[in-house]
Amino acid sequence: MKKLFILTTILVLGAWMKVAAQDAATASKRANQQYVLFESERDKGTNVTAMYTYLLDSYGQFIKVVEAPDNGQYLSGAKNRLRAMYPYLLNGAVYYSEQKQPSKALDFAAAYIEMPQLKIFRSELLPKDSRYASVVYYAAVSAYNLQKYSQALKYFQEYLNTGVDAQEKDCYVYMNMIYQAQKNYDEQEKILEKAIAKYPVSLDFLYNLVNVHIATNNMPKLLAAIDRILTVDPNNDKVLPIKARILERQGKNLEALDIYKRLYALYPNSFELLTGVARANFNVATEIVNNGATIANDTEYALVRQRASGYLLDAKDQFLKILEKEPASKMYMQGLAGVYQYMDMKAEYEVLMKIITDGASYASFPSRLMAYNEALKKTEAVAQQQESAPVPVDPAMLVIRVDSFMDGNKNKVIDAGESFAIQFTIENKGQGDAYNLRLRLSEQQGFDEFFDGPRELDGGNIPAGTSKEYTFRYLVKKEMPTSLAKINIYAFEANGFDADPAELIVNTQEYAMPRLRIADHQFFASEGSSITLGKNGKLTLAVQNFGTKTAHKVKLNFKLPNNIFTTDTPEMTIDSIAPGDVATLDYGFLVNKRFDGDSIAVMVSVSEDSRSSYLSEAYKVKVGEYLTASSSIKINGNVATRKVEAKDFQIGFHSELLEDVPVGVVNRHRYALIIGNEDYSMTGANAEINVPYAVNDAMLFREYCVRTFGVPDGQIKIVPNATAGMMHEQLDWLVNMASTDPEAELIFYYSGHGNNDEATKEPYLLPVDITGKNIRLGISLADLYKRLATYPIKGAYVFLDACFSGGYKSAAPLLAQKGVRVVPKVGLPQGHTLSFSSSSGDQTSSVYHAKKQGYYTYFLIKAIKDAKGDLTMKQLFEKTNAEVKKATALIGKMQEPQYMASPTWTDWTDIKLKTPPLE
Repeated sequence: MKKLFILTTILVLGAWMKVAAQDAATASKRANQQYVLFESERDKGTNVTAMYTYLLDSYGQFIKVVEAPDNGQYLSGAKNRLRAMYPYLLNGAVYYSEQKQPSKALDFAAAYIEMPQLKIFRSELLPKDSRYASVVYYAAVSAYNLQKYSQALKYFQEYLNTGVDAQEKDCYVYMNMIYQAQKNYDEQEKILEKAIAKYPVSLDFLYNLVNVHIATNNMPKLLAAIDRILTVDPNNDKVLPIKARILERQGKNLEALDIYKRLYALYPNSFELLTGVARANFNVATEIVNNGATIANDTEYALVRQRASGYLLDAKDQFLKILEKEPASKMYMQGLAGVYQYMDMKAEYEVLMKIITDGASYASFPSRLMAYNEALKKTEAVAQQQESAPVPVDPAMLVIRVDSFMDGNKNKVIDAGESFAIQFTIENKGQGDAYNLRLRLSEQQGFDEFFDGPRELDGGNIPAGTSKEYTFRYLVKKEMPTSLAKINIYAFEANGFDADPAELIVNTQEYAMPRLRIADHQFFASEGSSITLGKNGKLTLAVQNFGTKTAHKVKLNFKLPNNIFTTDTPEMTIDSIAPGDVATLDYGFLVNKRFDGDSIAVMVSVSEDSRSSYLSEAYKVKVGEYLTASSSIKINGNVATRKVEAKDFQIGFHSELLEDVPVGVVNRHRYALIIGNEDYSMTGANAEINVPYAVNDAMLFREYCVRTFGVPDGQIKIVPNATAGMMHEQLDWLVNMASTDPEAELIFYYSGHGNNDEATKEPYLLPVDITGKNIRLGISLADLYKRLATYPIKGAYVFLDACFSGGYKSAAPLLAQKGVRVVPKVGLPQGHTLSFSSSSGDQTSSVYHAKKQGYYTYFLIKAIKDAKGDLTMKQLFEKTNAEVKKATALIGKMQEPQYMASPTWTDWTDIKLKTPPLE
């Protein structure tokens, strides 16, 4: 039997080897025949379809030869034929793709892609056409469309292996869709992570990752993916609601509430977000109440009620809004009933619970509540008749004594938004018993309308010689005004032996909360005076707190349209804003060249730590619109205790000189430092020493530096109210700009106080934190001129509109004027330095109140504007000098500007500040 088995095996094996050899031979014969037919059709060029049919058939047969086990004598010929047909396979793929026959195109493309991967070609590199990557991508997409997912995945991966970037992102998109269709979430997650690593700010891949984790119910990974999206876009309204719902399920109600409120501020008309805010408010309040359920101390419990009351009042208002739109919603009726129950609003609670039990609509609540109250009155009247008090034998004598007043924050004031309680005792000092007491609380001026809670209690009976304790508890509505409340407590006895009312007089305080608003805003351009495609822009916001409480951790979240990118963080935080104060901040952005809108809309949402104040605003600026370069803020006003006067303020300085500003081309060799020192209050002197409009002067000069003189935005520094350290630091910056640029032109402008050293008479420019006593900490003109001449440059131009007075040593304040005393014998300009100053000798330089500027700066800029910038330095001085002398003579305070130039610089007179257009 064993021998038979061996014999049979040998015979079968031999037969198989013979068949395999025949298969290789047959395939080789067929392959060569079809290849010859392909060549024939190729050479004739009359039947393209037949040519490619023979080619593909020949390829298939040669592959059989290559894969046959006994192919030794045919392998070399097959390899040569395959090598020869390789470029024609590409042509076939291209031909059928043009013929809109994707299936056939895929066959040729697949052959072209897979041939180099055959074992027989691994030792050599088949020359790949420059279109190889495109063919691979086409094949992958065709396979995807034909639902040949395994083949598509193979080719998408092959495209990624080529290292070509053009369709790389699309490959990840298709591979993600394939794994999603196959519900292969493990592989889908892997490919998405690769895509995210390559494109970290592409939210589409992160969105798909969120969907993966939702499908697999992996909450930790889901939250992590959402947080990755929020890192890129903190206000993303697609995933924030998902995160809020997850936090709700996890019992993190306060975090959920914060998200819902932020979104609701952005989308106040969203019903879904309204329901989320309502649920979260109610859940937070419930959590607070439940955590305080075991507290026995009334004062501590009052604190718990206060914490919960704000959330409950908000939830109540929100539930009412929801039920206006969905009056049949059982869930939100139950929520509102819970609020009523906690507030001891028995009638409202019982009526609403009956509506829920009956399956009725909330629309019936008003009429049912009215009927309930009417029935209650009748019931009470009947009860009083049935339970009439016994006829008294001896009189009762009731005395009410207020024992304690408890409020949430223990300040002995009824604060809006908090809870309070009044504990009192009623003692019966009479000989007879007191029956069926009704206890009533009332405020003489009607302020009890702001008390949420029962106004009347059932006092029961008080036997003679005994006493009972009672408590009224209330939540105070946020509408409570600041005043003096006179609260009376009444005790009515059935037989008429009523107590004299007790009176409690206590202060009330309006709701202490921050209230935020965007007081003003302004857009600025980084270059020139308009925001254009491919350029940077900036939005400056003034955020004001006009509430009665300091706003802490004020968060501003920004959202930009497509094709506009932030150059700052999308979320900014201001530590605090006191009542009445204004905080300003800048938000930078970049407009790419694909932006196709006519206006740029920046969405801004503002919130603060107490969650009492929310804003959602949109600010727009037209592309190419003229924008001023000014960015000053003027604030005036006072804040009284809990009575906030919103300060008057204005971003930007407005002047006719900012209209039709002459435009010069950008000059990359120009650098400017502009200082406007106006507020000298930190020196400790009174406000009269301030220099009116110095900041306005600086802002206006900066505008002309950018627009007319062509100073690039990145090469100009403007410093309002500069300290000594700031002035020296920024002057170092200006001088250093000349160290590597021999063609540099330095512009230095100063408006503010100046003073002379008493010993040397050397003139100094005064920082805002320096007085005449330590004047040498300022910047001397001699040192200024010396430093500007440190490096060989084309020119340095100094403009001084400085205020001078020696009043610091005396009791007299500095005048509200501006003046400059430049001593020609001390500190002459050096090198290529030119200095223009606002007055001469002992003159003062007055301020032009009508224009809110200094006379000198106003007429200096006006001369430039009137000449459209086309004037020389000499002409500029002469025109400015004439106008300033004329204007100040009319007010009886003549000032005469002067100039000083380096003695070695003789051709300064012909220099023009306006940069001429390129020829």
